[in-house]
Amino acid sequence: MKRRTGFTLIELLVVIAIIAILIGLLLPAVQKVREAAARTQCRNSLHQIGLALHNFHDTNNRFPSACQIGQTWYGGVPREAPPNGLNPSTGYPTEGPFFAWCLRIAPYLEMGNVYQQVQWQVWPWWQYQQGKPAIGDNTLNGVVAKILQCPADTRSNLTNYDGGQKFALTGYMGVNGLCEGQYPNASLAGQEGVIYVNSSVRMAQIRDGTSQTLLVGERPPSTSLYYGWWFAGSGDYPYFGTTDVNLGVREWSPVLGKRDAFRYGTINDPAEEHRWHYWSLHPGGGQFLLCDGSVQFFPYSADAILPAMATRNGGEVVSQN
Repeated sequence: MKRRTGFTLIELLVVIAIIAILIGLLLPAVQKVREAAARTQCRNSLHQIGLALHNFHDTNNRFPSACQIGQTWYGGVPREAPPNGLNPSTGYPTEGPFFAWCLRIAPYLEMGNVYQQVQWQVWPWWQYQQGKPAIGDNTLNGVVAKILQCPADTRSNLTNYDGGQKFALTGYMGVNGLCEGQYPNASLAGQEGVIYVNSSVRMAQIRDGTSQTLLVGERPPSTSLYYGWWFAGSGDYPYFGTTDVNLGVREWSPVLGKRDAFRYGTINDPAEEHRWHYWSLHPGGGQFLLCDGSVQFFPYSADAILPAMATRNGGEVVSQN
């Protein structure tokens, strides 16, 4: 009689257990490889952004403003005059209102096709792509710029709609200094960095040293996907762009009722407290672009040195060891 061959139940269970153990050992390794790849790609994107900012500086003899507004708008909260003044016929800054620093460097990021379509003396919300119907999905605001999005952020396309009009987001904020948002009784707060409202900072004005001064840092778009617009952004009152296009390292958080710091965050954040501080989706810290074009990963334990590195002319001595 011919005997049947096969696995016994015990043998099958042993094989399944071995496979489960191997998968359990393999998954963390795969995850680490993915995290390392995302961090490297993010670093490369920040390098490209740094080159674009330097190209803008070479052309204009200054770094771009975070955004620009009139000098007397919104309750007279202090700010510098916008570069090149105001357009007398519109009252807007000559270079246009609220357009973000990311848009200013678009020609150097192979996004000249978007840049060439911008109507600079027209309200930035909403402008439409030439040759396409003037509907919400075809806004210039909604053009996705992958180089401005951290690859560790897996949320689909990082776009949203406001009143039916599409807008796209970025995970990179210009460093305005310490605090430019809602800090009570602040005078010129946050304007000791490099990229802030109406700024026109030249390389020679970064007296703390370009290798010791922060230029751009990571902060993923808010949980609501509403803050972090790359094309144009205002943030909350007094509309200096804070949490939308720029951020300080010690912003006043209305959620916490105190100044915030560089610390862990999460995109599962219904109160959106994490939009008020730098953080990233990389394990253990976040990456910053410095004014010399280099990119450094800072662990959250390095928070204490960031205030000194966020100012361009504070005279601090910073040790990054």
